[in-house]
Amino acid sequence: MKSELIRPIQNRRLPLWRYEARRAGWTLLAAPLTALLVGVALALLAANGGSSRDQVGRMLLAGPEVLLPLTTGMAAVSMVARDGCRELQLSLPTRYAVTLGRRLGTLALAGAVCTLLFSAILGLTGLWAGPGPLASTLVWLPPTLWLAALAVLVGILGRSLVVATTVVAVVWLGELLFAAWFAAEGWARPFFLFTTVRFGVDGDWWTNRLALTASGLLIVVVVALLLRRPHQLLTEEEV
Repeated sequence: MKSELIRPIQNRRLPLWRYEARRAGWTLLAAPLTALLVGVALALLAANGGSSRDQVGRMLLAGPEVLLPLTTGMAAVSMVARDGCRELQLSLPTRYAVTLGRRLGTLALAGAVCTLLFSAILGLTGLWAGPGPLASTLVWLPPTLWLAALAVLVGILGRSLVVATTVVAVVWLGELLFAAWFAAEGWARPFFLFTTVRFGVDGDWWTNRLALTASGLLIVVVVALLLRRPHQLLTEEEV
């Protein structure tokens, strides 16, 4: 009897997630795959240019650790800033935080599936330059979580796609350009997004991954608290 009651609920949830995926847009959901393909293209160019196998492996690793956080963050902020039905959503029984969470969840699932498959393929071909299988997820998950959470936070606070994407791009580019500064400053190195590609899996790698994960989750908590008052997210045009 209990299973008969649960089955209809599960059957209703699947179309709901499909609807949220369509609302998010297949272009945005393809952002993680685009990042990985760009990484592969760069690695092929490096290989054709005479780069060593280790250097090619590092270039492939840049796909999940360097490019994936950027494309995921941009896609996430687009989902938040371009939601033109917020005023309608606030009038429904389902909380806006739940709806937005499902939409961002589809993006997270697409990124996880693409990256796990990508990492497995590199591992099977011997081109994986990161840590072992048990820790391989930590190459891409902490920086992606951190930058995507920051993107959503700025998108909610600024309520502007231009402002949010600019902040994400500046942070991402700044960390790339000032990698040497992050390496020299002990207090800043735990928050460097691209440690695996830039410095490898050294003694501070685990500290860096844990710091990014903890601070990323903290940003997620702040976002959840802000979404408890979703009416404050409305712009003047939406009021």
